[in-house]
Amino acid sequence: MIAAVVGETPITVEEVDRRVRLLRRGPRGGLLPLEGTTEGRQLRRWVTQILVAERVVAGEAAARGLTPGAGPPLELDATARLELGSVMAAVLSGDRLAQALYRDLTARVTADEAEVRRYYAANQDRYRPRPARLVTHRHEGRPVNGGRWYAVTAGELAEPAARAVFAAPEGAVVGPFGGHTFTTGPFRSPEVPFERAAPGIRAFLLDARRRRHFALWAEARCARAILMPGFEHPGDIRHTDHTHRH
Repeated sequence: MIAAVVGETPITVEEVDRRVRLLRRGPRGGLLPLEGTTEGRQLRRWVTQILVAERVVAGEAAARGLTPGAGPPLELDATARLELGSVMAAVLSGDRLAQALYRDLTARVTADEAEVRRYYAANQDRYRPRPARLVTHRHEGRPVNGGRWYAVTAGELAEPAARAVFAAPEGAVVGPFGGHTFTTGPFRSPEVPFERAAPGIRAFLLDARRRRHFALWAEARCARAILMPGFEHPGDIRHTDHTHRH
């Protein structure tokens, strides 16, 4: 019996069931839904999507003459997995051929200087936060933070303590304010200049854009697969096991 067809290549029900059995024997097998339940059938559909994605990746890699890469594995954090989707994230996590294809497909994706500057300007809370001042702090005569210097911003202190701490000369003792006394140290500028922030911003934008490029490519290619009844996409609202309702 056939579960799906990718191009002219069938994916059999036996292949799907074999992969499901492999998952059930794995370290998280006890967490998987029971066979015959709505969630169990949805698991089979998800596994079918994994097999479809693997066939799509293998076909494109062969067409490009790619082999499994020897470089470092592709690290996917929670944000990356969300952006890629659970199916493609699962394929990329464990398949070096898929990682080689990912790198090849996204090699020409860029983030130019103007985009980096726009991101820097739009995130001033990250790169130009409020000025801070080093203080030592005592409450009812007892040292706070072990008596060590630490940085505070005006927004972290209640008035009139904030105004006094930021107006006082260095070395002044201000207070008490409700039992709190501060010794003021030097001002600390937390601003991160564009030149220092730019490499990290560029890498962040590139990673996000590459994931989007690959996810859109994979979605379009996988959507061409023919799925048999009972093996529809888990998110397809037309099948009876679809549980997301509004």
